[in-house]
Amino acid sequence: MQLSSAPFLSAAAEPLYRAAVAGGRTCLEDLAERAGIDCVTAEHEVQVLAAIGLLEVSDGVIEAIAPRMPLEQVAVEHAKAADAARRLASVFADIWSEAGGRPNFVEVIADETRINAVEAKLMDDTAATVDGLCIGPVSPRKVQPGMKIPRPEVAVGFLDALARGVRARGLYGVTVLEDFEGLAAVHQCIAAGEQARVFAQVPLNLMVFDDKRALITVPGQEGARRSAIVVHESGLLDCLVGLFDIFWQMGVPLSAESQVVDALGGPGPEEQQLLSYLAAGLTDEAIARDLGVSARTVGRRIARLEEVLGAHSRFQLAVQASRRDWI
Repeated sequence: MQLSSAPFLSAAAEPLYRAAVAGGRTCLEDLAERAGIDCVTAEHEVQVLAAIGLLEVSDGVIEAIAPRMPLEQVAVEHAKAADAARRLASVFADIWSEAGGRPNFVEVIADETRINAVEAKLMDDTAATVDGLCIGPVSPRKVQPGMKIPRPEVAVGFLDALARGVRARGLYGVTVLEDFEGLAAVHQCIAAGEQARVFAQVPLNLMVFDDKRALITVPGQEGARRSAIVVHESGLLDCLVGLFDIFWQMGVPLSAESQVVDALGGPGPEEQQLLSYLAAGLTDEAIARDLGVSARTVGRRIARLEEVLGAHSRFQLAVQASRRDWI
């Protein structure tokens, strides 16, 4: 770490300390000249460095001190300050909770600008995993008067998180597959490394960051697009993590690949995908959009599978496919 990157030192501290180490015992004027800074700035920085223990000043003579012990002590003090700040945060959270009957492990945010900032911060702070449930695009029937609904797009900072090695899993509702822009955004995430699945009944919009924070978004009131609930580590967060895992297991993997049917030897990969989509409750239109074919083609393939398995309905088709371990 460079000295100038420390929060308690200015950019002038590093050249000043380097000059002191290289030049040995010296006076303020000579030290400032070697460091290339003015005497007023040098005097202030000498005082700061001396307070930390990196310089020793005696009778106008300045001498550098080995840094390890002084900076280790600084690290200890900062750790104590951080612990004190966390304790203070807990106290203030209790005050907030007691004043309004609010639980201190949740925060409700109604302002769209602040929601966007919180989303970006949570994504930037994510170190290992981000898991999400996405209902999909809002139906036009549910749009309130005056509400502005943006088109589906990749969450801010999500692709950057994937690029730095964060593992991502996303479970999407079927309306994503029925919306061209929504599906394009999902395919962009898959191409960047996200594991994506689809399920007919995704219950809420949820993102879980490192299993330490969660963000739930719900429809807003009085024309607002949405409100957000931030959930911190708590029993509620544990429930949300478990909820995601349950729905993830029920989802069907999303794939952009299509392969030829091998009806005689059993289902090919595309037919297995088709059967999985049917078992998950997807409509013909949603299946067709993901497979890149028409809904009529999907209908014909389903009819062909029913014929092969001797099924007279889609329910019977699912039962027969399950018995044969096709899904």
